[in-house]
Amino acid sequence: MDLKLALTLLTIIVTILLTLFLKKKYQLNREQMTLFLLLVLFWSIVNIIRAYRKSYAMQPLAMGGLELGAIAAANIAAAYGLVSMMMRFPTFFISDALKSRKLMFGAVTAILGLTSLWVILSPSYTSLYASSMAMGLGASMLALFNVTFSESFAEKQAMMSVSILSVAPLMAEFLMSPFQYLTTAEEVKNYPRMWLISLVLSGVTLIFLTQLKEPKKPGRTMTRQAFVAVASQRSIWVLSAVGVLVSFARFGLTGSNFVTYAQSIGMSPLMVAYVELIYSLFQLAAGVLAGLWFARKIGAKNTLLLGLGLSITFNIILLVSRHPTGLFLANGLSGFGYGLTYNSLIGLALQPFERKLREMSMGFFQTFFGLGIFFGDKVYAWMRTLLPDSWAQFRVDQATFWVVLIISFLTAVGFWILAPDDRPVTTE
Repeated sequence: MDLKLALTLLTIIVTILLTLFLKKKYQLNREQMTLFLLLVLFWSIVNIIRAYRKSYAMQPLAMGGLELGAIAAANIAAAYGLVSMMMRFPTFFISDALKSRKLMFGAVTAILGLTSLWVILSPSYTSLYASSMAMGLGASMLALFNVTFSESFAEKQAMMSVSILSVAPLMAEFLMSPFQYLTTAEEVKNYPRMWLISLVLSGVTLIFLTQLKEPKKPGRTMTRQAFVAVASQRSIWVLSAVGVLVSFARFGLTGSNFVTYAQSIGMSPLMVAYVELIYSLFQLAAGVLAGLWFARKIGAKNTLLLGLGLSITFNIILLVSRHPTGLFLANGLSGFGYGLTYNSLIGLALQPFERKLREMSMGFFQTFFGLGIFFGDKVYAWMRTLLPDSWAQFRVDQATFWVVLIISFLTAVGFWILAPDDRPVTTE
């Protein structure tokens, strides 16, 4: 059997078996399963194209790209973080005002589908930029999915609901990897086919969305009183600042930036297609262990510092090694480090606040986190502008890795000094 077909069939079978396992093990009801599968479909729309938007823009015409240049490609990639930053907080406000999360899920899905259609019909800087912005809008919805899913469980099962739903994006990564390989295995890449798959998935998701009952309408939580209570705490500002720098390093060294770099050093299309999956597998493992083992053994602060240390180690490997297989495997180290860091940050951002303040604290934190995503992509455009035109793109990438390394080290030192306490915060 052809390798590409075998990988596709194996992926579909494993995905179905894993879904059935989760349903049986956690006794998920129809509403919970619908939400879980909806997120798998929704994130697949984004995932199939997210890591390749920069490559499509930057690669030569002879290889299937648009040859728009390094600066244009970096700006297209940065649009994802820009919109994600701008919409993470408003998403909570809009949801709070409309009381219709189903309508929001449908509207964003339609926007993703329409921008994918635009890229298919007229591939250009403008259409790719719009598509990247739509992906950022999609990313801003993940927190809303988590809130909606957790509300279908008992209050004491909130952490379990987060753990279960964290599998959905991984399943989307796993499910889309063989399709990414199918479209990039040849020397001339068929990037438009990725956007076509995204378009089809948008249609399937909209149809599937009709099976979802309107989620329960919670009471108002995004109030002025809640904002003042959260914003007056030093801890949320420290954690938000760390969140900016952590997401800057994460998106500066992974995702579309790593895919483009990996292609430039000769990593095979198969490894490039699955490198995001390796990252996600290790991130998921670390995310589970962060709360169940590391935080209990060494504390949340030290767990976060350990995660930063592992991410810094991966950064150093990027600077000293050009071996494709070695970097493919080392990407797992990066995923594990980020899993520890991100989950620790989320826990520290939520833990001090009473339940009715947590949606506000998460919206506050996520806004700053989105800012780091934008800078993580945008830094490549800045470095290309600041450095001599005679420098090859590989040399520019290496200089960027040095910038990320220095910032990551300063982040670790700063957090070690300024780490907040965990005393409870209320509106009383």
